[in-house]
Amino acid sequence: MKIDRMLEIIIYLLNHENVSARFLAERFHVSVRTVQRDMVSISMAGIPVYSNGGKHGGYSILPTYQMKNSDVRAEEQQMIMKALESLATSYSNDTLQSILEKYNAFVEKEGGQKIFWDFGVTKENQKVQKMNTDLEKAIEEKRYINFDYRNANGEPSSQRVEPLAIHYKWYAWYLFAYVPAKGDYRTYKIARIQNLKTEQTISTDEHGNIEQLMLDSEQAYYSTSIHIEVRFAKEESGLMEEYFPDCPIEKVSDEECRIYIDVPAKERLWKALLLSFGDKVRVVAPESYRDELICTAKSFLSNYDI
Repeated sequence: MKIDRMLEIIIYLLNHENVSARFLAERFHVSVRTVQRDMVSISMAGIPVYSNGGKHGGYSILPTYQMKNSDVRAEEQQMIMKALESLATSYSNDTLQSILEKYNAFVEKEGGQKIFWDFGVTKENQKVQKMNTDLEKAIEEKRYINFDYRNANGEPSSQRVEPLAIHYKWYAWYLFAYVPAKGDYRTYKIARIQNLKTEQTISTDEHGNIEQLMLDSEQAYYSTSIHIEVRFAKEESGLMEEYFPDCPIEKVSDEECRIYIDVPAKERLWKALLLSFGDKVRVVAPESYRDELICTAKSFLSNYDI
């Protein structure tokens, strides 16, 4: 719609000093003539837009014209902006980029930046980013999807689900969905999804509070966690506290400490983490988990001539 495009143009000009008509035409998928007409309408609406002639000319808004947000303090504005910008480093989304453009137009930029975050290391590959976009569309249109999937143990399956939400946790993107064949809700790691296809079939089911359903599902997952006693060399206390900040460290002797942790039964990451400590860490209980770690270590060493 014209009014939406004009608002986007105003916001973009507030964040950029000089923008050519050709660039705006390409950005908003209209003709240069349409941009020129929009500029006339924007000017008539009281926004002080003006044009710069010459080879590098374009449109600008008077620097003295500012849109202020008096209800949010400068430090709060900084925090919101950095949170949005940091999210953008890990998640490709046109709506998020639009939010950044809009919020940039409202916040004060005085005082300099004090906080720097970068989640770029958590950004998943282009395949996952593309799948996130397709899943968002399917969720919005309430369409069923089909895909091939491999679980944490590498076991393959074919799935038909109603996608309800995508969410980011444990350094990865996940799909929360309703499985009609089982009448239950499941969570899928998006990186393990293959051959995603969206059906034309539209769901008529009402699921209520999706956020609460996700919370219930997560609690059910953690209810299967294993309570593990880990003993470790005293000099490893710093790292153990870093990796398990909510688990108190107990002193066993002058040389050894212990910690109790709860880990999901099917999560392989924790095994890799414990094994990474080498001979500085040993699992005491339960015996089944200790034996499982020993078996994993032996399997790894069997690849080598030792």
